[in-house]
Amino acid sequence: MQIVVLDDIGIGEHDLRRLEQKGEVRLFSGSPRGLDAIVERARGAEVVISGWTRIDREVLAALPGLRLVSLWATGLDNVDLAAAREHHVVVSHVPTYATNAVAELALGLMLAVLRKIPAADQHLRRTGHAEWQPFQGGELHGKRLGVVGTGVIGRRVARVGSCLGMSLLGYDVQPSPAMIDELGMHYVPLAELFAESDVVTLHAPLTADTEDLVDGALLRRLPETAIVVNTARAGLIRQDDLLEVLSEKSIAGAGLDVIDLSLESGAKLLALDNVVATPHIGFYTREALAKLTEVCVDNVVSFLDGAPTNVAAPPPAPAEPRSGGTGALKEEENSGI
Repeated sequence: MQIVVLDDIGIGEHDLRRLEQKGEVRLFSGSPRGLDAIVERARGAEVVISGWTRIDREVLAALPGLRLVSLWATGLDNVDLAAAREHHVVVSHVPTYATNAVAELALGLMLAVLRKIPAADQHLRRTGHAEWQPFQGGELHGKRLGVVGTGVIGRRVARVGSCLGMSLLGYDVQPSPAMIDELGMHYVPLAELFAESDVVTLHAPLTADTEDLVDGALLRRLPETAIVVNTARAGLIRQDDLLEVLSEKSIAGAGLDVIDLSLESGAKLLALDNVVATPHIGFYTREALAKLTEVCVDNVVSFLDGAPTNVAAPPPAPAEPRSGGTGALKEEENSGI
């Protein structure tokens, strides 16, 4: 049994030993570039653990012995799930490891944008003068929070917002009865959520249906004092439209943990003084990483023991694994984050 860690994931000695009890483990650092580099690393592997590498149809076709892709992630956008099913490769992920981490960063970005914390910090350091006049901000208390995607992270952000005295609007294909009953969240169409919210926070998965979900037309429905926070995926927002709206000061600002720097608009967003940006650190806490690795390795161990967990892409039934038997599949509920 060969288990390959394709790229940079945080794996400690304890979890590495757990994998080594199941087979020969090969560790790689850095992200492989292109099909040949990925296949070279994963050649002969029955199990691949991947944090950042794109596993597409070509990769799957080139690895006939592959049985499991265990994602060191919640999001599924780095794997061609349809191709995985066709090739009888199980894909597992870690649904809820960073709930607190991402929710707390979303709150931090809200406060950073509304209170102009980074700009005030840099001004004080640069000038050495305690000038407070340029940095009048706004408060969260009494404002309306619009939550797009009310999976586990979205629900946690909503609870925090409620504790701060915010009223709640929600948008999701599957509304949460708990949010309605416990916090009085009002689910509305997306256009209404943008028109009525002071803060919009995005917590939806990136899929074919949600790509470019937020465009210029929606952004222009926001009040001029409103802000947008995105700790999910850059592709949820049409980035060129966001740049235009922020440059025009049509809205007050944005807090972005995800930016597509391959687009020209990425660098231009970073130059705006009404944008607070972080380099996709939402998941990146000691506590979240420990949980992420633990569950990722759990997924490998349980698969090899014949009872897969956190399965996002089971093979079509009936299906015979391409090498050996794995027992019955158990598909876990996808949290939607």
